[in-house]
Amino acid sequence: MYPIIVHMKKFIPLASFLFSVMISSAQENSVYPNGENIRPPSSQAWGILFSYGAVNFNGDIKQYDFGTATQEIGDFDELRYAYNVGIRRTLNEGVIELSFSKGEMAGLKRYEGEGDDIVHSRDEIYDPYNNFVGDGEKFQNKFIEFNASFLYPLEELNTYFTDFDVSVKAGAGMNIFTSQKQDLFTNEHIYSYGYEDDVNGDNKNSWSSAPKTSVLSIGLVGEYGITKELNLIFESTYKTSMDDAWDATLVGDNDSYYYFGIGVAYNVFDY
Repeated sequence: MYPIIVHMKKFIPLASFLFSVMISSAQENSVYPNGENIRPPSSQAWGILFSYGAVNFNGDIKQYDFGTATQEIGDFDELRYAYNVGIRRTLNEGVIELSFSKGEMAGLKRYEGEGDDIVHSRDEIYDPYNNFVGDGEKFQNKFIEFNASFLYPLEELNTYFTDFDVSVKAGAGMNIFTSQKQDLFTNEHIYSYGYEDDVNGDNKNSWSSAPKTSVLSIGLVGEYGITKELNLIFESTYKTSMDDAWDATLVGDNDSYYYFGIGVAYNVFDY
């Protein structure tokens, strides 16, 4: 049976462990007075942020609902990664973020399998040029993304912590991407987006001429205060596209992905 990496086994255990340690430390070992945040809210703070994390795609070319799959032949893995950099403005009501992300998405789908592995119906195949004659598909998407987000602090929850804050993050942005779908076993081209020749997958477009789509996002962000200026951040965000092209397959609902990231936020100056 093909191996499966269920519930982000390469990434989530470490993130969950660190998350638990930071919460415990925030509750029990703070050097600040009980109930006083390590970085008091400010309406004057400007800062920068950086995070890196896992991308779990959700769309038409996806073997499992949430877990990620791998293919030993060709060394293909659905689990991919992205980084995020940006600037932030801290207000009394929350935080405004303007960010840039760059990363990858990937997925695979099997129409023949072994043992108790999931086998999908061939009725779901999207192959407008009749390039596909195999037993499985895969795609790889490379993207850049621009987002504007607002972080709204969960004040009632945050009263339980001294130097740890949790916020709801909501935003919108633009995703620019190229995507190629291939045979899972032979790597033969099936279909693509963002290529001058989508039929054969030749001549990938530059970012300036690649396909674009709008993105909406919602998630949670936890911030642990290391110093008054520096926070360790944990982010879990769900992002959905306004179309169905990220996996070069137009047969279902709009595509989406989960981002699980760890990073830092630093207040540069108050103004």
